[in-house]
Amino acid sequence: MWRNACSTLCAPGAEEAWRRIVDTAPSDTVWHSLRNCVAYQAGVWQNLLTKGIDDVVQPAAFKLAIVLRHTPSELTVKLLSELLRLHPQSQDLTSYILALLTDDEASWCGACGAGESPSSPTPLGPAPLRDLRLFGDCELAVLAASREEYDAHAKLVRAEYSKLTTNNYVELRVKVLNQFSQIPNLYHTPEFAGLEGAARENIEREICTLREHLLTGRQEPK
Repeated sequence: MWRNACSTLCAPGAEEAWRRIVDTAPSDTVWHSLRNCVAYQAGVWQNLLTKGIDDVVQPAAFKLAIVLRHTPSELTVKLLSELLRLHPQSQDLTSYILALLTDDEASWCGACGAGESPSSPTPLGPAPLRDLRLFGDCELAVLAASREEYDAHAKLVRAEYSKLTTNNYVELRVKVLNQFSQIPNLYHTPEFAGLEGAARENIEREICTLREHLLTGRQEPK
């Protein structure tokens, strides 16, 4: 995905930029990593494109944003200035990518029914609302994974917070999952609407498992 996007944008130094992204990835990151979280989201997006959905307004820039999702912001800004410096729309593309990476409020506004229609072509700032919402939905797609994939994801998240005691982790994780369960709509685009039921089932199942752990006193959730 990275090479394809950089090639489309005629971005110089794509391989060197990739090495810098890999080198700066936190060594203690387990789930939020290029290998797991970013690769999963990239696969979700590519699968949607294969099924023939309408693409976003800046396809290559959208792909760059997926890869850069968990790259430190300082490095992201520097890489974009280097990679896009020769592109005639360099400023617009940079603004678009940064909007996807930082505009969490726009990507979540559908949860309360506010804002414009997801299909509206009118941009909110540098990125259309549909693109912002698709980006956010891709990030939450793992919540609707198959039972086996979701359980594997949960184990990776636990491993990422291995410094926490088991009880502290369980309490914090249940708090996060409860916040998800209270959101009226986890997904805000038609392309992801069919995943709502599976996501809520996974969330509730993990909450039950974690609460059972607290009651039984097991050392680790199974």
